[in-house]
Amino acid sequence: MNFEYPEDREFFASFLAGGDDKKLEEEFSDYFDFRDPEIKRAEFDKIRNNVFQELVKRYGKKCQLRIHFDCSKEKVWEVDHIIPLSTNELNKKLRQMIRASSEKVAAQSFGSNHPRNLMLACKRC
Repeated sequence: MNFEYPEDREFFASFLAGGDDKKLEEEFSDYFDFRDPEIKRAEFDKIRNNVFQELVKRYGKKCQLRIHFDCSKEKVWEVDHIIPLSTNELNKKLRQMIRASSEKVAAQSFGSNHPRNLMLACKRC
């Protein structure tokens, strides 16, 4: 996997693989796709409904994220990416970047549309 910055690789190795870079490569490479986020979003729009049905069939209508104290209360479900398609949060966090004007901090492309990177989440989570 070709991360733009070494600290990004370190972050994801820690987050997903307990700091094990080899494990990140071997077990989590499907989670990443560094192409343009707009291309990935267009692809996701085409598969979203099928992925939703597959996740419901596999796990039922249960939130896999479970982070909100009122998780699943509203019974509204979405397909969500574990590793987001793109994010500017990592740039801000790892590189201590701040918004210097009305422009956003640049986003980076990370997540894939691979089934292993997708989960069912409730609206609250």
